[in-house]
Amino acid sequence: MTFSHLVSILFVSMNYPFFLPPPPPFSFIPFPPPNPILVRPPPLYCPPPPHFFPTTNTGIHWKKPPLGFVKLNTDASYKYNCSKSSVAGVCRDEHGIWLFGFSSRVKSGSAFEAELLAVREALKLAWDKGLKRVIVESDSESVVNRIRNQLTRQPKNQIEAVILECQSYVSREWNCFLQHTHREGNFAADALTKIIISESFELHVFNHPPKSLSLILLADKIGMAVPRHGALDRNQIGHLKVLKRELLARNLHWY
Repeated sequence: MTFSHLVSILFVSMNYPFFLPPPPPFSFIPFPPPNPILVRPPPLYCPPPPHFFPTTNTGIHWKKPPLGFVKLNTDASYKYNCSKSSVAGVCRDEHGIWLFGFSSRVKSGSAFEAELLAVREALKLAWDKGLKRVIVESDSESVVNRIRNQLTRQPKNQIEAVILECQSYVSREWNCFLQHTHREGNFAADALTKIIISESFELHVFNHPPKSLSLILLADKIGMAVPRHGALDRNQIGHLKVLKRELLARNLHWY
């Protein structure tokens, strides 16, 4: 074997070794797997994304009932120049989801009587529907106090008779509480008094909310404070419209 032949063999051995180190164990994952992303199924009632909430929710606004309760807000619209008034109520669960609403024409001689009849209709409807844990709210503090404090069991007039009827409903075998709320926390029921399906005195029940209440219900759900005059301002309406479009685009519903 010549010297040049030996050099060529050594060169090949150094650059292309015949005995390679054993390869590492084969793996189907050449790189570390990325951190797993947990994708939770959306809840039954999808809340809006956090960055769509108002920056503040200070002030008076509708408050959701405790877990397991429903809240039934009532209101009345009394007209001094006629004997007809309108009463209404909105019932929602602890998530702020619409359960039902009602409205009706009633005969009343005062705003107090109209508010009282609204509470009576709410109690009756809640009992008839088999609800067991109910908070009834009225923005008439005088009506709430009279129902709580009237002691007579022999009514002398129509108002005392209706109060006695309300007391009878509250004392039945269910968890029913009557409380006062400010007008700002009663915006949805107030708006529903203006939606009268018929001029008759029959009670109309809304299984689904009227579309005209969509922004009001959304404001309540996110805890947006309503101004004292009882109407959303221009900035609030603009914010709610943007939020509404985003929720609809994501197929999320808030009522």
